[in-house]
Amino acid sequence: METVNCRLLTVDSVLTGIEVAVHPLEPDTEVPMLRHITRTIILATLLIFIGADAEAQWQRHYEPMGQLRFRLGIFEPAGGSDGWDGVFEGFTGRPSDLQDFVGGMDYLWRTGRHTSVLFGFSYFSGKTTSAYEDWVAQDGSEIRHTTGLEFSDLTAAFVYRFGSTGIRPYAGIGGGFVWWTLTDEGYFIDFGVPDQPVFWAWYGARGNTFEAFGLVGVDFPLSPRWSFFAEGRYRWASDELGDDYSGFGKLDLSGYEISGGFGVNF
Repeated sequence: METVNCRLLTVDSVLTGIEVAVHPLEPDTEVPMLRHITRTIILATLLIFIGADAEAQWQRHYEPMGQLRFRLGIFEPAGGSDGWDGVFEGFTGRPSDLQDFVGGMDYLWRTGRHTSVLFGFSYFSGKTTSAYEDWVAQDGSEIRHTTGLEFSDLTAAFVYRFGSTGIRPYAGIGGGFVWWTLTDEGYFIDFGVPDQPVFWAWYGARGNTFEAFGLVGVDFPLSPRWSFFAEGRYRWASDELGDDYSGFGKLDLSGYEISGGFGVNF
């Protein structure tokens, strides 16, 4: 009987231990609160990642409708006309010597993913000093004068941009209206007088005409708002010389422009 009683006490002890072990598994009011906090943190984290991804997608695909562009470059007249031959005949200068800076401002209106319309303004002023090839003054010095060409224009062009993001090449064709002025100022020889005196004079002519041009370039985005571009243009234009150059023929206003600048997107 003593042995049995010992065994019964042992079973009771085990049962008591089990009962103590099971007791902590009873419902606790802190567990639902912990689950609620965990779910809230997970949901907030997902919303942050979704929002960041949407912002990145927007920045990647969003493209402003307009761009204001400022450019500065070099323009060189082609000089392929009878008018230029008459201006420089017998002198050391050439039309290409009038090469100088050209500046402009453009507004690029994006009409589609690849297409745009470009409205622009340009201004050029170039001068060169030349002397008689076969004549000098009595003291042996050169007889010089300065030839100047100045023009400004208003243009519009259709532009096609290649690619969709990042560095984008582009090309376009357009036309416009150009206002020009040609001058010669300095010392000349009066060949109509026997002793051929040297005299100072100013000659000039001005006019306006239509022009056509083509352009190619590359746009380098620096940020969503700013970009840098490099561009080349070629103009075709000519007009009849008049005023002090009547009878010289046509003045070729064609030439190439190499320029660079920056654009502001908005």
